[in-house]
Amino acid sequence: MLVWESEARMPPPERYNTGYNLGVGGAVVRDGRLLLVRRLSRRGHGNWQVPGGFVEQDETIEVAVVREVEEEAGVTAEVQGVLGIRNRYDEDGGNSIYVVMLLNALSGEPNPDMTEVDRAEFFTLDEILAIEQIGAINVEVAKQALSAGHRILCPQTIEQVGRGTYTLFLG
Repeated sequence: MLVWESEARMPPPERYNTGYNLGVGGAVVRDGRLLLVRRLSRRGHGNWQVPGGFVEQDETIEVAVVREVEEEAGVTAEVQGVLGIRNRYDEDGGNSIYVVMLLNALSGEPNPDMTEVDRAEFFTLDEILAIEQIGAINVEVAKQALSAGHRILCPQTIEQVGRGTYTLFLG
């Protein structure tokens, strides 16, 4: 593709700088059980879901999801890969991308932060299916995370000369 010199210097249109948010969810698995938190704040008050939140401007999705899991649930975990991606657009919130990462629990017992969540527990799939206040997206995440045959996109560190280090997720 040919790019004219003047086009290469043009800043991106303002529409690309507004109306987007990037969130992450941590599907943390330990001993065949999935970590869920009960939301205390935001629109999802009272709903059970995987811990997660927004990616800050100075962090990668991997750093953000580990931070969110530890902040909300007190569990230290490591990223295995990308389990799924949820995308949504609505007039009020704009375009929202939510990357669900599969993580292994390393240490810590569920301990809610009592600011964003008031409960944090590991559940089996049958226990999750019995929860009344859980969204369809989190049920699907649970089914995939706890399935023996789940597939993930695994992280690979790539060095690009003059551009730094990237993480590339491949299947």
